[in-house]
Amino acid sequence: MDLSFSGTNKIMENTQNRALELASNALSWTDEAIQKFTSLESLPEPLDCKPGCHYCCYNLPMVTPPEALLIGYHVEQNFTNQEQKEISDRVNKIFERINGISPYEIPMMRHELPCIFLEDGMCMVYSVRPAVCRTCTSTSAEHCKMIFETRNHRARLRCYQKIREIFHTVHSRLVNHCRKMGCQADPLPLAETTRDYFKHPEPIDAWLQGDIVFRIPM
Repeated sequence: MDLSFSGTNKIMENTQNRALELASNALSWTDEAIQKFTSLESLPEPLDCKPGCHYCCYNLPMVTPPEALLIGYHVEQNFTNQEQKEISDRVNKIFERINGISPYEIPMMRHELPCIFLEDGMCMVYSVRPAVCRTCTSTSAEHCKMIFETRNHRARLRCYQKIREIFHTVHSRLVNHCRKMGCQADPLPLAETTRDYFKHPEPIDAWLQGDIVFRIPM
């Protein structure tokens, strides 16, 4: 499997498009790698993920800064003011719920933490969803449902290790590429990056200039 990002070497000059294209290229590569793997006839079981199956959407996903910028830009361009306010309210509710809770405890209460972009069982930013969501797959939706309903969040999903490897590859390469650019690189929770995107007057330009756009949790 070719692990180079398609189009990465064609990233444009120091403009907003540079950051957005970096994320888009990485996500396209992720989709292509998953499709190539799942098209193999030797797979014992097909993926069982379908629209409306949202058990993995109760979580606080970690995203790289380029992914956060792409999602923020998408929301800014496509969501109404009212929809943006509703997202902001959801972010605030998340922070209120996890305030004072250890990072080690949070995964055990994920059934109380729907993604801020989950609406009626569907993803509001599906076209720009991050690599962590694209690679969170399962060969048994019933097993995912059982884990969620019994709150046995330590149970292992029935998934292919190769797809998890795709995630780790794209994630690490994005982080390393950001560092080479001299830009903020470490992954952060999606809820926090969405909040910070809309608090900054020029988040994309500032990130490209090497500024810290997204707060680092203490």
